[in-house]
Amino acid sequence: MRKILWILGFWWGSWLWSYAQVDCGNIGFETGTTQGWTLTNGSIGLAGVQLIYLNEVAGTYDNGHLITKRSDGNDPNVTREALPMVAPGSQYSIRIGNGTANRGSKFDRIKTTFIVSPDNTLFQYKFAVVLNKDQNDTHQSHQKPGFSLLIYDENKTPIGCSYYDVQLTRAGVVAGFKAQSTTVEYRPWTTGAIDLRNYIGRQLTVEVTAHGCTQRGHYGYAYFDAQCLKAEIKSSSICPDASGYLTLVAPDGFASYKWNTGETTTSIRIKPKIGDKYFVKVVAPSSLDESCELQLDYTVKYQKADTTITKTICEGESFTVGTTAYRTSGKYVTKIDRGESCDSTVTLNLTVKPLARHSQKVTICEGQTLTVGTVAYTTAGTYTTTISRPSLCDSIVTTTLVVDKIELSVQPTEVAVAEGDSAQLRATLVSTFANANYTYRWEPERGLSCATCAVTWAYPEMTTKYKLTVTNADKTCQKVAEARVKIIQCGVYTPDVFSPNDDQQNDVFFLQAGDCVKQIKEMTIYSRWGEVIFHQANVPISQPAYGWDGKYLGQLLGVGTFPYRITIEFTDPELNPYTFTGVVMLMK
Repeated sequence: MRKILWILGFWWGSWLWSYAQVDCGNIGFETGTTQGWTLTNGSIGLAGVQLIYLNEVAGTYDNGHLITKRSDGNDPNVTREALPMVAPGSQYSIRIGNGTANRGSKFDRIKTTFIVSPDNTLFQYKFAVVLNKDQNDTHQSHQKPGFSLLIYDENKTPIGCSYYDVQLTRAGVVAGFKAQSTTVEYRPWTTGAIDLRNYIGRQLTVEVTAHGCTQRGHYGYAYFDAQCLKAEIKSSSICPDASGYLTLVAPDGFASYKWNTGETTTSIRIKPKIGDKYFVKVVAPSSLDESCELQLDYTVKYQKADTTITKTICEGESFTVGTTAYRTSGKYVTKIDRGESCDSTVTLNLTVKPLARHSQKVTICEGQTLTVGTVAYTTAGTYTTTISRPSLCDSIVTTTLVVDKIELSVQPTEVAVAEGDSAQLRATLVSTFANANYTYRWEPERGLSCATCAVTWAYPEMTTKYKLTVTNADKTCQKVAEARVKIIQCGVYTPDVFSPNDDQQNDVFFLQAGDCVKQIKEMTIYSRWGEVIFHQANVPISQPAYGWDGKYLGQLLGVGTFPYRITIEFTDPELNPYTFTGVVMLMK
Protein backbone atom coordinates (compact mmCIF):
# COMPACT_ATOMS: atom_id res chain seq x y z
CA MET A 1 0.00 0.00 0.00
CA ARG A 2 1.44 3.33 -1.06
CA LYS A 3 2.04 6.26 1.28
CA ILE A 4 0.63 9.69 0.43
CA LEU A 5 1.28 13.06 1.98
CA TRP A 6 -1.55 15.62 2.16
CA ILE A 7 -0.24 19.17 2.00
CA LEU A 8 -2.98 21.79 2.40
CA GLY A 9 -5.19 18.82 1.69
CA PHE A 10 -6.34 16.08 4.01
CA TRP A 11 -5.22 17.49 7.33
CA TRP A 12 -5.71 21.19 6.64
CA GLY A 13 -8.60 20.75 4.24
CA SER A 14 -10.52 18.69 6.76
CA TRP A 15 -10.56 21.80 8.95
CA LEU A 16 -11.61 24.08 6.13
CA TRP A 17 -14.95 22.47 5.30
CA SER A 18 -17.79 21.37 7.54
CA TYR A 19 -20.21 18.65 6.54
CA ALA A 20 -23.92 19.08 7.08
CA GLN A 21 -24.84 15.45 6.69
CA VAL A 22 -25.24 13.56 9.96
CA ASP A 23 -27.15 10.58 8.62
CA CYS A 24 -27.13 8.37 5.52
CA GLY A 25 -30.03 10.09 3.76
CA ASN A 26 -28.28 10.69 0.41
CA ILE A 27 -25.10 8.75 0.83
CA GLY A 28 -25.93 6.83 -2.34
CA PHE A 29 -26.95 9.92 -4.40
CA GLU A 30 -30.47 8.50 -4.81
CA THR A 31 -31.94 12.01 -4.83
CA GLY A 32 -30.05 12.54 -8.09
CA THR A 33 -27.94 15.24 -6.39
CA THR A 34 -24.78 15.58 -4.28
CA GLN A 35 -26.74 16.89 -1.30
CA GLY A 36 -24.85 16.08 1.92
CA TRP A 37 -21.52 15.65 0.13
CA THR A 38 -18.68 18.17 -0.17
CA LEU A 39 -16.96 18.35 -3.56
CA THR A 40 -13.30 19.43 -3.79
CA ASN A 41 -10.41 19.41 -6.24
CA GLY A 42 -6.74 20.26 -6.32
CA SER A 43 -3.33 19.39 -7.73
CA ILE A 44 -0.98 16.45 -7.22
CA GLY A 45 2.77 16.51 -6.97
CA LEU A 46 5.71 14.54 -5.66
CA ALA A 47 7.75 14.70 -2.51
CA GLY A 48 10.57 12.40 -3.46
CA VAL A 49 8.82 9.19 -4.45
CA GLN A 50 5.64 9.99 -2.58
CA LEU A 51 2.49 11.37 -4.22
CA ILE A 52 1.14 14.46 -2.47
CA TYR A 53 -2.18 16.36 -2.73
CA LEU A 54 -1.84 20.14 -3.04
CA ASN A 55 -4.10 23.20 -2.91
CA GLU A 56 -7.40 21.49 -2.20
CA VAL A 57 -10.31 23.86 -2.80
CA ALA A 58 -14.07 23.47 -2.65
CA GLY A 59 -15.99 23.07 -5.89
CA THR A 60 -15.84 21.23 -9.19
CA TYR A 61 -13.14 21.69 -11.83
CA ASP A 62 -13.62 20.72 -15.51
CA ASN A 63 -16.65 18.46 -14.89
CA GLY A 64 -14.74 16.53 -12.26
CA HIS A 65 -17.93 15.62 -10.34
CA LEU A 66 -20.87 14.20 -12.32
CA ILE A 67 -24.04 12.50 -11.07
CA THR A 68 -24.66 9.56 -13.40
CA LYS A 69 -28.01 7.92 -14.10
CA ARG A 70 -29.05 4.64 -15.64
CA SER A 71 -29.87 6.22 -19.01
CA ASP A 72 -26.22 7.34 -19.35
CA GLY A 73 -25.30 3.82 -20.44
CA ASN A 74 -21.77 2.45 -20.28
CA ASP A 75 -18.36 4.03 -19.86
CA PRO A 76 -17.01 5.12 -23.28
CA ASN A 77 -13.38 4.26 -22.52
CA VAL A 78 -14.02 0.62 -21.63
CA THR A 79 -15.14 -1.60 -24.54
CA ARG A 80 -13.71 -4.96 -23.50
CA GLU A 81 -16.90 -5.43 -21.52
CA ALA A 82 -19.86 -3.26 -20.52
CA LEU A 83 -18.98 -1.01 -17.60
CA PRO A 84 -22.21 0.74 -16.53
CA MET A 85 -21.88 4.31 -15.31
CA VAL A 86 -24.26 3.49 -12.45
CA ALA A 87 -23.69 0.83 -9.79
CA PRO A 88 -25.72 -2.37 -10.14
CA GLY A 89 -29.03 -2.03 -8.30
CA SER A 90 -28.90 1.79 -8.10
CA GLN A 91 -30.61 4.60 -9.97
CA TYR A 92 -27.76 7.11 -9.55
CA SER A 93 -24.03 7.10 -8.81
CA ILE A 94 -21.27 9.70 -9.05
CA ARG A 95 -18.27 9.93 -11.34
CA ILE A 96 -15.18 11.44 -9.69
CA GLY A 97 -12.78 12.89 -12.28
CA ASN A 98 -13.18 12.31 -16.02
CA GLY A 99 -11.42 10.91 -19.07
CA THR A 100 -10.01 14.18 -20.43
CA ALA A 101 -6.39 13.59 -21.47
CA ASN A 102 -5.02 16.90 -20.15
CA ARG A 103 -6.41 16.40 -16.64
CA GLY A 104 -3.19 14.78 -15.38
CA SER A 105 -1.72 16.41 -12.25
CA LYS A 106 -5.29 17.04 -10.97
CA PHE A 107 -7.29 15.26 -8.30
CA ASP A 108 -11.04 15.24 -7.59
CA ARG A 109 -12.56 14.28 -4.25
CA ILE A 110 -15.89 13.84 -2.48
CA LYS A 111 -16.42 13.86 1.31
CA THR A 112 -19.32 13.38 3.68
CA THR A 113 -19.84 12.70 7.38
CA PHE A 114 -22.46 10.71 9.26
CA ILE A 115 -23.09 9.58 12.80
CA VAL A 116 -23.08 5.82 13.31
CA SER A 117 -26.33 4.53 14.83
CA PRO A 118 -27.38 0.98 15.71
CA ASP A 119 -29.22 0.88 12.38
CA ASN A 120 -26.29 1.85 10.11
CA THR A 121 -23.40 -0.17 11.50
CA LEU A 122 -22.39 -1.56 8.09
CA PHE A 123 -21.08 0.83 5.44
CA GLN A 124 -21.39 -0.83 2.04
CA TYR A 125 -19.79 0.83 -0.97
CA LYS A 126 -19.45 0.09 -4.67
CA PHE A 127 -16.85 1.49 -7.03
CA ALA A 128 -15.39 1.11 -10.51
CA VAL A 129 -12.11 2.69 -11.64
CA VAL A 130 -10.62 3.64 -15.04
CA LEU A 131 -6.90 4.60 -15.15
CA ASN A 132 -4.86 5.79 -18.13
CA LYS A 133 -1.10 5.17 -18.38
CA ASP A 134 1.83 6.09 -20.61
CA GLN A 135 1.96 3.92 -23.74
CA ASN A 136 5.73 3.60 -23.48
CA ASP A 137 5.45 3.11 -19.70
CA THR A 138 8.08 5.77 -18.98
CA HIS A 139 6.36 6.92 -15.75
CA GLN A 140 7.46 5.50 -12.43
CA SER A 141 4.77 3.81 -10.36
CA HIS A 142 4.49 6.74 -7.97
CA GLN A 143 3.83 9.06 -10.93
CA LYS A 144 0.82 7.14 -12.29
CA PRO A 145 -2.96 7.75 -11.90
CA GLY A 146 -4.76 6.25 -8.93
CA PHE A 147 -7.83 5.99 -6.67
CA SER A 148 -8.35 5.87 -2.90
CA LEU A 149 -11.12 5.39 -0.31
CA LEU A 150 -10.65 6.35 3.33
CA ILE A 151 -12.96 6.52 6.39
CA TYR A 152 -11.71 8.31 9.51
CA ASP A 153 -13.15 9.40 12.86
CA GLU A 154 -13.53 12.84 14.41
CA ASN A 155 -9.87 12.68 15.51
CA LYS A 156 -8.79 12.21 11.89
CA THR A 157 -7.75 8.64 12.67
CA PRO A 158 -8.51 6.13 9.89
CA ILE A 159 -10.73 3.31 11.14
CA GLY A 160 -9.71 -0.28 10.71
CA CYS A 161 -10.22 -2.07 7.39
CA SER A 162 -11.47 1.13 5.73
CA TYR A 163 -8.51 2.20 3.60
CA TYR A 164 -8.29 1.18 -0.05
CA ASP A 165 -5.64 2.84 -2.20
CA VAL A 166 -4.54 1.81 -5.68
CA GLN A 167 -2.14 3.27 -8.25
CA LEU A 168 -1.00 1.94 -11.60
CA THR A 169 2.33 0.14 -11.54
CA ARG A 170 5.09 -0.82 -13.93
CA ALA A 171 4.95 -4.39 -12.66
CA GLY A 172 1.92 -5.54 -14.66
CA VAL A 173 -1.83 -5.18 -14.27
CA VAL A 174 -2.93 -4.07 -10.80
CA ALA A 175 -4.62 -6.73 -8.67
CA GLY A 176 -8.38 -6.66 -9.24
CA PHE A 177 -7.98 -4.68 -12.51
CA LYS A 178 -8.23 -5.69 -16.18
CA ALA A 179 -6.33 -4.37 -19.19
CA GLN A 180 -8.56 -2.61 -21.70
CA SER A 181 -5.51 -1.78 -23.83
CA THR A 182 -1.83 -1.01 -23.40
CA THR A 183 -2.82 2.41 -22.08
CA VAL A 184 -6.01 1.78 -20.06
CA GLU A 185 -6.63 -0.46 -17.04
CA TYR A 186 -9.98 -0.64 -15.30
CA ARG A 187 -11.62 -2.28 -12.34
CA PRO A 188 -15.26 -3.43 -12.86
CA TRP A 189 -17.85 -2.60 -10.26
CA THR A 190 -16.63 -3.95 -6.91
CA THR A 191 -18.57 -4.13 -3.66
CA GLY A 192 -16.94 -3.62 -0.27
CA ALA A 193 -18.32 -3.39 3.27
CA ILE A 194 -16.93 -2.01 6.54
CA ASP A 195 -18.05 -3.00 10.05
CA LEU A 196 -18.91 0.10 12.13
CA ARG A 197 -20.33 -1.59 15.25
CA ASN A 198 -17.45 -0.31 17.37
CA TYR A 199 -18.24 3.30 16.34
CA ILE A 200 -21.88 3.66 17.39
CA GLY A 201 -22.48 7.28 18.39
CA ARG A 202 -19.27 8.42 16.68
CA GLN A 203 -19.00 10.76 13.70
CA LEU A 204 -17.17 9.33 10.71
CA THR A 205 -16.00 10.93 7.47
CA VAL A 206 -15.91 9.16 4.12
CA GLU A 207 -13.36 10.50 1.62
CA VAL A 208 -13.09 9.21 -1.97
CA THR A 209 -10.38 10.50 -4.36
CA ALA A 210 -9.42 9.92 -8.01
CA HIS A 211 -6.36 11.50 -9.69
CA GLY A 212 -4.36 11.53 -12.90
CA CYS A 213 -0.62 11.24 -13.34
CA THR A 214 1.90 13.77 -12.07
CA GLN A 215 3.02 14.63 -15.59
CA ARG A 216 -0.31 16.12 -16.73
CA GLY A 217 -1.02 13.80 -19.66
CA HIS A 218 -2.94 10.81 -18.24
CA TYR A 219 -6.32 10.68 -16.56
CA GLY A 220 -7.72 8.70 -13.66
CA TYR A 221 -11.40 8.62 -12.66
CA ALA A 222 -13.83 6.43 -10.74
CA TYR A 223 -17.52 5.74 -10.23
CA PHE A 224 -18.79 5.49 -6.67
CA ASP A 225 -21.95 4.55 -4.79
CA ALA A 226 -22.73 3.61 -1.17
CA GLN A 227 -25.43 2.74 1.34
CA CYS A 228 -25.75 2.36 5.10
CA LEU A 229 -26.95 -1.01 6.39
CA LYS A 230 -27.22 -2.76 9.70
CA ALA A 231 -24.43 -5.21 10.48
CA GLU A 232 -26.61 -8.20 11.18
CA ILE A 233 -27.93 -11.46 9.91
CA LYS A 234 -31.53 -11.04 8.84
CA SER A 235 -34.29 -13.59 8.50
CA SER A 236 -36.30 -13.50 5.29
CA SER A 237 -39.52 -13.63 7.32
CA ILE A 238 -40.61 -13.45 10.93
CA CYS A 239 -41.95 -16.99 10.99
CA PRO A 240 -40.83 -20.17 9.24
CA ASP A 241 -42.53 -21.19 6.02
CA ALA A 242 -45.17 -23.89 5.72
CA SER A 243 -42.41 -26.53 5.70
CA GLY A 244 -40.92 -25.19 8.94
CA TYR A 245 -37.85 -23.58 7.36
CA LEU A 246 -36.47 -20.10 7.97
CA THR A 247 -33.92 -18.42 5.67
CA LEU A 248 -31.05 -16.46 7.24
CA VAL A 249 -29.40 -13.84 5.02
CA ALA A 250 -25.99 -12.20 5.50
CA PRO A 251 -25.17 -8.71 4.15
CA ASP A 252 -24.00 -8.50 0.55
CA GLY A 253 -20.60 -7.20 -0.52
CA PHE A 254 -18.12 -9.70 0.85
CA ALA A 255 -15.75 -12.01 -0.98
CA SER A 256 -16.48 -15.10 1.10
CA TYR A 257 -19.00 -16.40 3.62
CA LYS A 258 -18.53 -19.25 6.08
CA TRP A 259 -21.40 -20.25 8.33
CA ASN A 260 -21.03 -22.34 11.44
CA THR A 261 -23.16 -24.88 9.55
CA GLY A 262 -20.33 -25.25 7.03
CA GLU A 263 -22.19 -23.54 4.18
CA THR A 264 -20.44 -20.82 2.14
CA THR A 265 -23.41 -19.05 0.55
CA THR A 266 -24.85 -15.63 1.41
CA SER A 267 -27.93 -17.31 2.91
CA ILE A 268 -28.83 -20.59 4.61
CA ARG A 269 -32.07 -22.41 5.44
CA ILE A 270 -32.61 -23.61 8.99
CA LYS A 271 -35.31 -25.28 11.04
CA PRO A 272 -35.35 -22.86 13.96
CA LYS A 273 -35.42 -23.87 17.59
CA ILE A 274 -35.52 -21.28 20.35
CA GLY A 275 -32.01 -20.61 21.68
CA ASP A 276 -30.13 -22.04 18.68
CA LYS A 277 -27.18 -19.85 17.69
CA TYR A 278 -25.80 -19.26 14.21
CA PHE A 279 -22.95 -17.13 12.96
CA VAL A 280 -21.25 -16.31 9.68
CA LYS A 281 -17.70 -15.11 9.09
CA VAL A 282 -17.29 -12.81 6.12
CA VAL A 283 -14.15 -11.58 4.39
CA ALA A 284 -13.75 -8.39 2.34
CA PRO A 285 -13.18 -8.70 -1.43
CA SER A 286 -9.68 -9.60 -2.54
CA SER A 287 -7.29 -6.67 -3.08
CA LEU A 288 -9.28 -4.56 -0.58
CA ASP A 289 -8.27 -6.01 2.78
CA GLU A 290 -8.59 -9.75 3.17
CA SER A 291 -7.35 -9.62 6.76
CA CYS A 292 -10.48 -7.84 7.98
CA GLU A 293 -12.69 -10.78 8.88
CA LEU A 294 -16.09 -9.95 10.35
CA GLN A 295 -18.33 -12.25 12.37
CA LEU A 296 -22.10 -11.75 12.51
CA ASP A 297 -24.28 -13.65 14.99
CA TYR A 298 -27.93 -14.73 15.06
CA THR A 299 -29.85 -16.30 17.96
CA VAL A 300 -33.24 -17.89 17.37
CA LYS A 301 -35.81 -16.15 19.59
CA TYR A 302 -39.49 -16.61 20.08
CA GLN A 303 -41.31 -14.33 17.65
CA LYS A 304 -44.86 -13.15 17.70
CA ALA A 305 -46.11 -11.98 14.33
CA ASP A 306 -49.35 -10.03 14.33
CA THR A 307 -50.05 -9.12 10.74
CA THR A 308 -52.93 -7.13 9.32
CA ILE A 309 -53.70 -7.52 5.64
CA THR A 310 -56.13 -5.30 3.77
CA LYS A 311 -57.03 -6.88 0.46
CA THR A 312 -59.50 -6.20 -2.33
CA ILE A 313 -60.38 -8.98 -4.77
CA CYS A 314 -62.98 -9.44 -7.51
CA GLU A 315 -66.11 -11.55 -7.38
CA GLY A 316 -65.24 -15.18 -8.12
CA GLU A 317 -61.67 -14.84 -6.79
CA SER A 318 -60.34 -15.98 -3.41
CA PHE A 319 -57.59 -14.96 -1.00
CA THR A 320 -55.81 -17.62 1.04
CA VAL A 321 -54.42 -17.19 4.56
CA GLY A 322 -52.69 -20.29 5.79
CA THR A 323 -54.86 -23.13 4.53
CA THR A 324 -58.13 -21.19 4.40
CA ALA A 325 -59.45 -19.48 1.27
CA TYR A 326 -61.82 -16.53 1.70
CA ARG A 327 -64.27 -15.39 -1.00
CA THR A 328 -66.65 -12.94 0.69
CA SER A 329 -66.14 -9.50 2.21
CA GLY A 330 -65.42 -9.40 5.94
CA LYS A 331 -62.82 -9.36 8.71
CA TYR A 332 -61.11 -12.67 9.42
CA VAL A 333 -58.58 -13.62 12.11
CA THR A 334 -56.43 -16.65 11.36
CA LYS A 335 -53.85 -18.24 13.64
CA ILE A 336 -51.13 -20.04 11.71
CA ASP A 337 -48.97 -22.74 13.30
CA ARG A 338 -45.32 -22.12 12.35
CA GLY A 339 -43.67 -24.31 14.99
CA GLU A 340 -42.52 -23.53 18.49
CA SER A 341 -40.42 -20.50 17.54
CA CYS A 342 -43.21 -18.34 16.18
CA ASP A 343 -46.84 -17.50 16.84
CA SER A 344 -48.40 -15.97 13.72
CA THR A 345 -51.79 -14.27 13.76
CA VAL A 346 -53.13 -12.75 10.57
CA THR A 347 -56.05 -10.32 10.50
CA LEU A 348 -57.54 -10.09 7.04
CA ASN A 349 -59.78 -7.20 6.02
CA LEU A 350 -61.22 -8.51 2.77
CA THR A 351 -63.34 -6.57 0.29
CA VAL A 352 -64.91 -8.44 -2.63
CA LYS A 353 -65.88 -6.17 -5.50
CA PRO A 354 -68.70 -7.33 -7.77
CA LEU A 355 -68.04 -7.75 -11.45
CA ALA A 356 -69.25 -4.92 -13.67
CA ARG A 357 -72.33 -6.05 -15.57
CA HIS A 358 -73.81 -4.40 -18.62
CA SER A 359 -76.64 -5.32 -21.01
CA GLN A 360 -77.07 -3.95 -24.51
CA LYS A 361 -79.23 -4.44 -27.59
CA VAL A 362 -77.43 -3.78 -30.84
CA THR A 363 -78.63 -3.91 -34.44
CA ILE A 364 -76.18 -4.45 -37.28
CA CYS A 365 -76.63 -4.99 -40.99
CA GLU A 366 -76.14 -8.39 -42.56
CA GLY A 367 -72.47 -8.80 -43.44
CA GLN A 368 -71.31 -6.49 -40.66
CA THR A 369 -69.53 -7.54 -37.43
CA LEU A 370 -70.04 -6.49 -33.82
CA THR A 371 -66.96 -6.77 -31.61
CA VAL A 372 -67.39 -7.00 -27.83
CA GLY A 373 -64.05 -7.10 -26.06
CA THR A 374 -61.99 -9.41 -28.25
CA VAL A 375 -64.93 -11.49 -29.56
CA ALA A 376 -66.61 -10.78 -32.91
CA TYR A 377 -70.27 -11.64 -33.56
CA THR A 378 -72.03 -11.75 -36.96
CA THR A 379 -75.29 -13.66 -36.38
CA ALA A 380 -78.39 -12.76 -34.37
CA GLY A 381 -78.62 -14.06 -30.80
CA THR A 382 -77.92 -13.32 -27.13
CA TYR A 383 -74.29 -13.51 -26.04
CA THR A 384 -72.43 -13.16 -22.72
CA THR A 385 -68.88 -11.81 -23.00
CA THR A 386 -66.26 -11.48 -20.24
CA ILE A 387 -63.93 -8.52 -20.74
CA SER A 388 -60.67 -8.42 -18.79
CA ARG A 389 -59.76 -4.98 -17.45
CA PRO A 390 -56.20 -4.45 -16.12
CA SER A 391 -56.14 -3.39 -12.45
CA LEU A 392 -59.98 -3.62 -12.35
CA CYS A 393 -62.50 -6.42 -12.01
CA ASP A 394 -63.74 -8.12 -15.16
CA SER A 395 -66.76 -6.74 -16.98
CA ILE A 396 -69.63 -9.05 -17.99
CA VAL A 397 -71.48 -7.81 -21.08
CA THR A 398 -74.76 -9.40 -22.19
CA THR A 399 -75.50 -8.52 -25.81
CA THR A 400 -78.76 -9.07 -27.67
CA LEU A 401 -77.68 -8.88 -31.30
CA VAL A 402 -80.19 -8.13 -34.03
CA VAL A 403 -79.08 -8.61 -37.64
CA ASP A 404 -81.09 -6.57 -40.16
CA LYS A 405 -81.10 -8.08 -43.65
CA ILE A 406 -82.05 -5.62 -46.38
CA GLU A 407 -82.40 -6.43 -50.10
CA LEU A 408 -82.86 -3.32 -52.25
CA SER A 409 -83.51 -2.92 -55.96
CA VAL A 410 -84.72 -0.09 -58.25
CA GLN A 411 -86.87 -0.59 -61.35
CA PRO A 412 -86.04 0.20 -64.00
CA THR A 413 -82.27 0.23 -63.57
CA GLU A 414 -81.95 2.03 -66.91
CA VAL A 415 -84.56 3.86 -68.96
CA ALA A 416 -84.48 6.24 -71.92
CA VAL A 417 -86.93 9.09 -72.34
CA ALA A 418 -87.25 11.85 -74.87
CA GLU A 419 -86.15 15.28 -73.87
CA GLY A 420 -88.88 16.86 -71.69
CA ASP A 421 -90.49 13.50 -70.73
CA SER A 422 -90.25 11.77 -67.31
CA ALA A 423 -89.74 8.24 -66.01
CA GLN A 424 -90.98 6.57 -62.82
CA LEU A 425 -88.36 5.06 -60.51
CA ARG A 426 -89.60 2.49 -57.98
CA ALA A 427 -87.68 1.07 -55.01
CA THR A 428 -88.35 -2.49 -53.87
CA LEU A 429 -87.22 -3.30 -50.32
CA VAL A 430 -87.20 -6.75 -48.72
CA SER A 431 -86.23 -6.69 -45.01
CA THR A 432 -85.97 -8.98 -42.01
CA PHE A 433 -88.45 -6.74 -40.22
CA ALA A 434 -91.65 -6.23 -42.20
CA ASN A 435 -92.95 -3.31 -40.16
CA ALA A 436 -89.64 -1.54 -39.61
CA ASN A 437 -89.26 2.11 -40.55
CA TYR A 438 -86.73 2.94 -43.23
CA THR A 439 -85.69 6.26 -44.68
CA TYR A 440 -85.15 6.82 -48.41
CA ARG A 441 -82.76 9.31 -49.95
CA TRP A 442 -82.38 9.83 -53.71
CA GLU A 443 -79.38 11.75 -54.99
CA PRO A 444 -79.09 14.07 -56.79
CA GLU A 445 -82.37 15.65 -55.73
CA ARG A 446 -82.59 17.89 -58.80
CA GLY A 447 -85.08 16.56 -61.38
CA LEU A 448 -87.03 14.36 -58.92
CA SER A 449 -90.63 14.73 -57.79
CA CYS A 450 -89.73 13.36 -54.30
CA ALA A 451 -86.19 12.76 -53.01
CA THR A 452 -87.34 10.87 -49.87
CA CYS A 453 -90.01 8.56 -51.33
CA ALA A 454 -89.80 4.92 -52.33
CA VAL A 455 -91.44 5.84 -55.69
CA THR A 456 -90.51 9.02 -57.53
CA TRP A 457 -90.70 10.58 -60.98
CA ALA A 458 -87.52 11.65 -62.68
CA TYR A 459 -87.44 14.40 -65.29
CA PRO A 460 -83.78 15.33 -65.65
CA GLU A 461 -82.49 17.86 -68.11
CA MET A 462 -79.68 15.56 -69.15
CA THR A 463 -78.77 11.91 -68.78
CA THR A 464 -78.46 11.31 -65.01
CA LYS A 465 -77.51 8.43 -62.70
CA TYR A 466 -79.59 8.43 -59.49
CA LYS A 467 -78.37 6.80 -56.26
CA LEU A 468 -80.91 5.57 -53.71
CA THR A 469 -79.76 5.06 -50.11
CA VAL A 470 -82.03 3.23 -47.66
CA THR A 471 -81.26 3.37 -43.92
CA ASN A 472 -82.97 1.59 -41.02
CA ALA A 473 -84.40 3.47 -38.03
CA ASP A 474 -81.33 3.21 -35.75
CA LYS A 475 -78.95 4.02 -38.62
CA THR A 476 -76.98 0.79 -38.26
CA CYS A 477 -77.86 -0.73 -41.61
CA GLN A 478 -77.68 0.91 -45.00
CA LYS A 479 -78.13 -0.28 -48.60
CA VAL A 480 -77.57 1.48 -51.93
CA ALA A 481 -79.05 0.96 -55.41
CA GLU A 482 -78.76 2.97 -58.66
CA ALA A 483 -80.90 3.82 -61.70
CA ARG A 484 -79.94 5.63 -64.92
CA VAL A 485 -82.32 7.89 -66.85
CA LYS A 486 -81.08 8.63 -70.38
CA ILE A 487 -82.34 11.69 -72.28
CA ILE A 488 -82.78 11.25 -76.02
CA GLN A 489 -82.43 14.40 -78.06
CA CYS A 490 -81.97 14.08 -81.88
CA GLY A 491 -80.63 10.59 -81.91
CA VAL A 492 -81.48 6.94 -81.47
CA TYR A 493 -81.33 4.98 -78.23
CA THR A 494 -80.70 1.26 -78.48
CA PRO A 495 -80.65 -0.70 -75.19
CA ASP A 496 -77.73 -2.96 -74.50
CA VAL A 497 -79.83 -5.55 -72.66
CA PHE A 498 -83.43 -6.71 -72.69
CA SER A 499 -85.25 -9.47 -70.81
CA PRO A 500 -88.31 -11.02 -72.51
CA ASN A 501 -89.72 -12.61 -69.33
CA ASP A 502 -93.22 -11.05 -69.45
CA ASP A 503 -92.63 -8.89 -66.37
CA GLN A 504 -93.63 -5.81 -68.37
CA GLN A 505 -90.15 -4.42 -67.86
CA ASN A 506 -87.82 -4.23 -70.87
CA ASP A 507 -89.47 -7.22 -72.55
CA VAL A 508 -88.83 -6.04 -76.13
CA PHE A 509 -85.76 -4.84 -77.97
CA PHE A 510 -86.85 -1.70 -79.84
CA LEU A 511 -85.48 1.68 -80.81
CA GLN A 512 -86.33 5.02 -79.27
CA ALA A 513 -85.66 8.41 -80.80
CA GLY A 514 -86.79 12.02 -80.86
CA ASP A 515 -88.90 13.77 -83.48
CA CYS A 516 -85.90 14.18 -85.75
CA VAL A 517 -86.18 10.46 -86.73
CA LYS A 518 -88.98 9.63 -89.20
CA GLN A 519 -88.93 5.82 -89.23
CA ILE A 520 -86.85 2.66 -89.16
CA LYS A 521 -86.08 1.82 -92.73
CA GLU A 522 -84.74 -1.61 -91.86
CA MET A 523 -83.78 -3.58 -88.71
CA THR A 524 -82.14 -7.01 -88.95
CA ILE A 525 -80.99 -9.22 -86.06
CA TYR A 526 -78.61 -12.15 -86.56
CA SER A 527 -77.63 -15.24 -84.67
CA ARG A 528 -74.04 -15.65 -83.58
CA TRP A 529 -73.46 -17.64 -86.80
CA GLY A 530 -74.84 -14.84 -89.05
CA GLU A 531 -78.29 -16.30 -89.64
CA VAL A 532 -81.14 -13.76 -89.86
CA ILE A 533 -83.53 -14.40 -86.97
CA PHE A 534 -85.57 -11.16 -87.08
CA HIS A 535 -86.28 -8.53 -89.75
CA GLN A 536 -88.52 -5.46 -89.98
CA ALA A 537 -88.74 -2.68 -92.59
CA ASN A 538 -90.41 0.72 -92.74
CA VAL A 539 -91.77 0.66 -89.19
CA PRO A 540 -92.34 3.58 -86.80
CA ILE A 541 -89.75 4.56 -84.20
CA SER A 542 -90.20 4.18 -80.42
CA GLN A 543 -92.90 1.52 -80.77
CA PRO A 544 -92.36 -1.73 -78.78
CA ALA A 545 -94.90 -3.50 -80.97
CA TYR A 546 -92.45 -3.37 -83.87
CA GLY A 547 -89.49 -4.60 -81.82
CA TRP A 548 -87.97 -8.05 -81.34
CA ASP A 549 -89.50 -10.17 -78.56
CA GLY A 550 -86.54 -12.55 -78.38
CA LYS A 551 -88.18 -15.36 -80.34
CA TYR A 552 -87.17 -17.21 -83.50
CA LEU A 553 -89.64 -19.43 -85.34
CA GLY A 554 -92.02 -18.96 -82.39
CA GLN A 555 -89.52 -20.18 -79.76
CA LEU A 556 -87.89 -17.94 -77.16
CA LEU A 557 -84.15 -18.04 -77.59
CA GLY A 558 -81.72 -18.64 -74.75
CA VAL A 559 -79.47 -16.16 -73.01
CA GLY A 560 -76.87 -14.75 -75.34
CA THR A 561 -75.65 -11.83 -77.41
CA PHE A 562 -77.09 -11.03 -80.85
CA PRO A 563 -75.65 -8.68 -83.49
CA TYR A 564 -77.95 -6.24 -85.28
CA ARG A 565 -77.90 -3.87 -88.27
CA ILE A 566 -80.29 -0.90 -88.36
CA THR A 567 -80.94 1.77 -90.97
CA ILE A 568 -83.01 4.81 -89.97
CA GLU A 569 -84.62 7.63 -91.96
CA PHE A 570 -84.40 11.19 -90.57
CA THR A 571 -86.99 13.87 -91.24
CA ASP A 572 -84.15 15.85 -92.73
CA PRO A 573 -83.45 14.20 -96.12
CA GLU A 574 -79.90 15.46 -96.14
CA LEU A 575 -79.11 13.09 -93.26
CA ASN A 576 -80.38 9.96 -95.02
CA PRO A 577 -79.64 7.17 -95.08
CA TYR A 578 -77.97 6.40 -91.67
CA THR A 579 -76.96 2.82 -90.89
CA PHE A 580 -75.37 1.54 -87.63
CA THR A 581 -74.61 -1.84 -86.05
CA GLY A 582 -74.35 -3.16 -82.54
CA VAL A 583 -74.94 -6.08 -80.19
CA VAL A 584 -77.78 -6.68 -77.75
CA MET A 585 -77.79 -9.17 -74.86
CA LEU A 586 -80.87 -11.28 -74.21
CA MET A 587 -81.39 -11.97 -70.49
CA LYS A 588 -84.11 -13.89 -68.68
